[in-house]
Amino acid sequence: MNKLKIFLLILIISALVNLALVVKVQGLTTVDNPELAGLSAVTLNALTEDIQNFVDTGKIAGAVGLIVKDGKIAYHQTFGFSDLENKITMVENNIFRMASQTKIITGFATYLLAEDGLIKLTDPVSKYIPSFANMKVLVRDNSGSGNNYTTTPAKNKITIEQLLNHTSGISYNFQNQPILFPLLKAANISDGLSTTSGTIREMVNRLSKVPLAFEPGTNYLYGLNSDVLGYLIQVVSQKPLDKFLAERIFAPLEMDDTGFFVTKDKLNRLAITYTPNANGDLEPIGEKTRELKPGLFIDEAYPYFTGDTYFSGGAGLVSTPNDFARFLQMLLNGGNLKSKDGQQIVKIANQETIEKFLSIRPQDRFKDRPISIGYKYTNGFEVKESSEISTALSSVGSFRGGGLFGTNYFADPEKEMIGIIMSQVYPSIWELADTFETHAYQAEVIKEKINK
Repeated sequence: MNKLKIFLLILIISALVNLALVVKVQGLTTVDNPELAGLSAVTLNALTEDIQNFVDTGKIAGAVGLIVKDGKIAYHQTFGFSDLENKITMVENNIFRMASQTKIITGFATYLLAEDGLIKLTDPVSKYIPSFANMKVLVRDNSGSGNNYTTTPAKNKITIEQLLNHTSGISYNFQNQPILFPLLKAANISDGLSTTSGTIREMVNRLSKVPLAFEPGTNYLYGLNSDVLGYLIQVVSQKPLDKFLAERIFAPLEMDDTGFFVTKDKLNRLAITYTPNANGDLEPIGEKTRELKPGLFIDEAYPYFTGDTYFSGGAGLVSTPNDFARFLQMLLNGGNLKSKDGQQIVKIANQETIEKFLSIRPQDRFKDRPISIGYKYTNGFEVKESSEISTALSSVGSFRGGGLFGTNYFADPEKEMIGIIMSQVYPSIWELADTFETHAYQAEVIKEKINK
């Protein structure tokens, strides 16, 4: 009898554990009242007014903002226009050029290969891309001439980890570094922000002939690392990057509007990208590639001109706030997400993989910009390491990122909160992202005080 009781007790405990796991795997549901999700309606109304002010003052043409708390979409607002000239209003499912917001997805895809046992993050990149076997490091001439240099063989090989945290020494054109920028330009290297002929394989192999800014692993420099990772994913998976991402991430998560290429039937939802003209008024960037600052070559046509052939793992994706929220919620859930109809649970990755992906490694470094104080860069995004030196209201372990054209996100595992704000403007309005994140956290903090 005692054995029977023990057996029944084990069954009950097992059932409760399984139930807890099922409850944790949230989908995304919408609530009419943000108070039901634990957020203050008053604070969110103030957020709406502040974002509208960015539109009214001509800083942005339009935006879409979305906040998720505990799996509930508590805030989903549209602002202004996706097409300013024709007065086409922004809608919830407008499509946005993600630029560097692509990096977190490419980083995650790299971790999927590691979970599959196909790579180790400590592997040298040259194991999969032989042209990276004998990299050289730039040595600047001390004579005082900015264009004189020599090179020396790299002492260490670039590892996959160093691509993930941008300590490889690989640069971007738009960093406009002396010596390196002319070399990148001469090698016809694309940053992925403009219409690009050829393939990512061809570009990455050309990039391997350009010297590194420093010895791998000794410094941080934001560069074309995720583009190299994108090609590495193609080599290891034996699939084009667009197909790998679609099969392993986008299709299972029902991210129907996310990819490198915008088809004709969706072009009417692709928001126009704007930039201030000489008078300070917003004008479309246009389909013709422009150099808006030294080294920064951009146009707004690349997603529908060459997005079906050139797959930039660092800048090429387009998406919607709804789609991206599903990806972030999957991460907060530990690798799983409920289907849109709520009838099944989709597993994308093991919880251990997610925990490693969202963690800071000893080799990760602080980003070199004031708004990132207290955050370290890893895997294609930044993670908060310290509350002591950061003024952000986010929890330690929260992560965030954004793109050149005004898309930004944050996700907080401790508070189970997601925030996404998307606009299309260059230069990106960092003040908009900061305002959005601050109000989102203030809404949650105020609600906690109300509950007390």
